[in-house]
Amino acid sequence: MAILASTISLVGDIASERQYSFLWIPWINALTHLMTYSLVALLANQVRLQFEREHERATRDPLTGLYNRRAFLEAGASEVERTKRYTHPLAVIILDLDDFKQLNDTKGHDAGDAALRATAIALRSISRSSDRVARLGGDEFAVLLLEIGYEAAVEVGRKISTAVDTALQSFPPVKGSIGIAWFSEADRSFPAMLKAADDLMYEVKKNGKGNVRSRHFPEINRSDFKK
Repeated sequence: MAILASTISLVGDIASERQYSFLWIPWINALTHLMTYSLVALLANQVRLQFEREHERATRDPLTGLYNRRAFLEAGASEVERTKRYTHPLAVIILDLDDFKQLNDTKGHDAGDAALRATAIALRSISRSSDRVARLGGDEFAVLLLEIGYEAAVEVGRKISTAVDTALQSFPPVKGSIGIAWFSEADRSFPAMLKAADDLMYEVKKNGKGNVRSRHFPEINRSDFKK
């Protein structure tokens, strides 16, 4: 801004010289237009960067960099509506860390935060660029799988289970329990899908933890996958 002000002042000084002033007029006009355009572009870029920073804060979990709960729910609701319209397959994975409180209590919250970040990295390493990966809060994570077949979704769940367990080897006794739900005509909302996946995840916790359980809509077939 200081440079711009100095340049405008210089242009004014040049224009004030009566001799040959008419020769400077085209150049002065061109320079004025150029500097006005540059100023507008600079301000527009600053506004864009500020908007991106605000959007990042509003949609991302600050600890892991994953989507936060609100952004994930909005994306899920949008994808459910798209699935209803175009019958694209849709699945959701819920991951909850087992014995996470024990880690926090014995090793401290720094260790807990490190375990959460390691989990986020593991989830990103398995998920596709089109998927939505989120930390819903605490030690609960979710992945929204877009346009993916049932068998492929289950395989992603198994890979996530293995990747998370590997990432958490430095944070015993923490592991991950996973539930996978599939969109159905019976559960015609994203909250219903999340609840189905959440219920399956808690079934895993009740039966030994550290495993994967899936529900295939609409037949509601359930399978345990032992690692």
